Amino acid sequence: MEQKLGLPGSQPADFDVFPSDPPRPPRSERLESGFFRGEAGREVDFGPGARPAVRGFGLGIDSTEEAVAESLHGFGDPVVLDHVDTDSDGHKTRVMLHTYRESHITFLRSPALGAIPGVAHAFSTRREAGGDVTLDHTASDARSRFLTAAGMAGWPLSGVRQVHSNTAHAVRENGFANERPEGDALFTRLGGMALGVVTADCVPILLAHRSGRAVAAIHAGWRGTSEGVARVTVDRMVAEAGLDPGRLAVAIGPHIGICCMEVGEEVYEWFQDPDVFERRPGWPRPHLNLGEANRKQLEAAGVPAESIEVSGLCTRCRSDLFHSYRRDGSAAGRMLSVIGIEAV
Repeated sequence: MEQKLGLPGSQPADFDVFPSDPPRPPRSERLESGFFRGEAGREVDFGPGARPAVRGFGLGIDSTEEAVAESLHGFGDPVVLDHVDTDSDGHKTRVMLHTYRESHITFLRSPALGAIPGVAHAFSTRREAGGDVTLDHTASDARSRFLTAAGMAGWPLSGVRQVHSNTAHAVRENGFANERPEGDALFTRLGGMALGVVTADCVPILLAHRSGRAVAAIHAGWRGTSEGVARVTVDRMVAEAGLDPGRLAVAIGPHIGICCMEVGEEVYEWFQDPDVFERRPGWPRPHLNLGEANRKQLEAAGVPAESIEVSGLCTRCRSDLFHSYRRDGSAAGRMLSVIGIEAV
């Protein structure tokens, strides 16, 4: 919805706004840089002497250019993101992760998951007011702030000790949040429980049944991907809950892109699927497309191709937004991706 504001105490400003959980916008959606002044607030106040401020809107642009983070008059958030991915059949699939800033925390959401009533989710970034933020299992205060910003205030957070496996755990009671068993995926039908995985180049996958009755979070590095962690998780979840995989919606979040995921010949041989690798002149070794490898697994598990969103944002390239182990080594922070069902 395009608005022109010309109220007392302000200068007119043109900007586009869409609500926090919209369907995919039909055209470019943006906020003009001139609209932002100072610190964000939830309301817009144009009274005498007031400083225009806004908070809680989802932002995005609809283009085929590489995603960019724009500094708006020195105000680094919101971030405007968009990208185009190519699937294995060679068509272009437009994917937009909507970007939010709540309580000074910048995070991303999937339009498909956001359209499911009663399901909350978010992919974190490294951006929080005052500088970088890491959300590994030791960062309890930062995790609490992130969950609150994502609409999951006070929810217990269940996770696993990630070991690059294909082990998926069913979360059947709140006490699971205190356990952290080894594994790389979780699924649940409990309300008021957040499931989370941490990443710093590996693939975070969030999925939900369109009924809102079940959700899952998956961590897929190259080893877990090679062992079919995404397919194993879907198979276990639908079998236990008696669900139709054809009604699942999936968001494959930001991860290291094929541009940066150079691997050895032994990894190429291990996968036994040349379609998820690419060789180019100037690349001494093959590059692995982790997003595509996991997309194929999900489709093989019965998830419709049109229900799988794959982010093309590369965590190694985008140092302004994401932590990356390949870029920063042992000093790298971690992102947290979460999903849950609202308690009834």
